Amino acid sequence: MKSLERIDFPTLVRTSKPNTFLLAPEGLCANAKPDVNSRQYETSAAQLRQAFLRVALSKPRVSHTLKDDVALYDNLVSRSALFRFPDLIAVRCLDLGKGRSSLAVYARSVYGHSDLGVNRARTMAWVREVEETFKPVSP
Repeated sequence: MKSLERIDFPTLVRTSKPNTFLLAPEGLCANAKPDVNSRQYETSAAQLRQAFLRVALSKPRVSHTLKDDVALYDNLVSRSALFRFPDLIAVRCLDLGKGRSSLAVYARSVYGHSDLGVNRARTMAWVREVEETFKPVSP
């Protein structure tokens, strides 16, 4: 399992398997099309990161495997309830200037071909919880 591997979003190349989900600002990933373009928030990237981690780490079976406070980058592992299969989640909060920020999340299953939409559903649920604290300022 590559829970310590750092994802470089600008050069990310996605697997052909349908067991990944990419949320990123438009134009961040030169080689990968996001499934959903992430929104902008009127807060610092550091505050957005704190809010995202607070939400993610409050969930059962989620652990923090890599933390980079300078780059505002984190790796998380979320394990399934029954068999404890791991999903790897890379998160980077981005400073957009003028008091705005956004985030990039790449979630992927370690095992199996399809995840039946689990990575997408989890990521979007976490983002909705973050948006209870920071309302998006872009669509």
